[in-house]
Amino acid sequence: MSEYLTPRNIYLPSVACQIEALGTMAVSIANRWALGWPGPVQALLAEGGYIAALSAQVDQEKDVLANEAGLRHLSPREILQVYEINPAPLMYKLQQAME
Repeated sequence: MSEYLTPRNIYLPSVACQIEALGTMAVSIANRWALGWPGPVQALLAEGGYIAALSAQVDQEKDVLANEAGLRHLSPREILQVYEINPAPLMYKLQQAME
């Protein structure tokens, strides 16, 4: 694995294993979420919706990156920005939409 799950201690061992089983992109997204949106991450973990939200984000990002051959001159992050893929956890996105 090219990237390690950090900070690993915020997850139950079973959740950490599930994240790692989803692959390197899931680990990268989980790290991004943990560092950028710790409150929504803790809320998703507490309510049991974290893995579902993470899986949905992984699928969305993989679909965009796999189907966009015309933008290979851009970094993956830039391609996601072009398609306005929000990098935040779902709960944070919903809170922003309600404001």
